[in-house]
Amino acid sequence: MTHTQDEKRNPPIGLIIGAIIGLLFLSKAVGFTIFIAATIYGLGKTFFWPTMLGVTAERFPRGGALTLNAVGGVGMLGVGVIGAAFLGNIQDKQIDQELISKNPAIHSQVMGAEKTSVFGKYKPLDQSKVDRLDSDDKTVIVDVQSAAKKSALSTVAIFPTIMLICYLSLIFYFRAKGGYEAVHLADESAGGVSESTA
Repeated sequence: MTHTQDEKRNPPIGLIIGAIIGLLFLSKAVGFTIFIAATIYGLGKTFFWPTMLGVTAERFPRGGALTLNAVGGVGMLGVGVIGAAFLGNIQDKQIDQELISKNPAIHSQVMGAEKTSVFGKYKPLDQSKVDRLDSDDKTVIVDVQSAAKKSALSTVAIFPTIMLICYLSLIFYFRAKGGYEAVHLADESAGGVSESTA
């Protein structure tokens, strides 16, 4: 398999970095820059998952569908199960801390009973109590919730930062070997199967 100069300069792993940079940017963006950050994240995210599976297929062809499904399963577990619960836990804790420090009176009115998750204890808002507040107090809650969401996004950005370091390391690793190249299976004359790089 022959690779063009463009493929050598822009390995598939490089596409994944766009989603990570976009998320980091999105966690800090305000005003109009949110649209720019979301665009960068969206463009990177478009290529993130198919590129991840593509790299897995190219570098570990012997794994076949089992390897692809394992990577997909870990991704869905991380994002859909662990990630959602982790984000929610961070937001609830942030809202609890912000309200008790800035407006203890409202805090005492709207916080629900303490709950426990795999990420520790937290106190969520009791929406039925929030609905009974007057409009000014509800505005305070909305502002605190908005700040908590951005704070949670900023906190979670540590994970894509670790991923960014890993992917940059992979890019440097492949460059040291002469560039990113797919591993393919070639039939040997003896009828066996062997791995070789293009």
